[in-house]
Amino acid sequence: MDCQTFEFGVGLLIFHLSRLGGTEGLEPDKVMMILDDKDKKTAGQLVAILKRHVEVSEGIEKALQEALAARNKIVHRILIDNIESVLDKDALSHLVKDIRTLRSRVQAADKLLQPFNYAFSEALDGVAQDELEIELKKALE
Repeated sequence: MDCQTFEFGVGLLIFHLSRLGGTEGLEPDKVMMILDDKDKKTAGQLVAILKRHVEVSEGIEKALQEALAARNKIVHRILIDNIESVLDKDALSHLVKDIRTLRSRVQAADKLLQPFNYAFSEALDGVAQDELEIELKKALE
């Protein structure tokens, strides 16, 4: 779930940037197709699109690189490289610890992007994040 949340967060930030305008080659309708999974983009492609259109700080750059590497390991390598670990209790414990470490890197990058997404959502849509959360909680009760 963390990996999908991170990817969607990067895509949402790109969508907000496209709505602000002044980003040649980013059109809201086309970016919405990415968010709707009608135009498939990898996490790496999304990060590259983001960095092509905005200059990110060194801290965010590092977090994005670490998150992308961690995400790729979780999605593409962790089980294949460690399948034998699930049979040994100690090895499995170590594997779970490694997965938690990788997840924390993905979560850290997502948390760095959230304030930008919240601010753009409020500026572009006129609804604050806390208002959305209240409405969602009411709807789910």
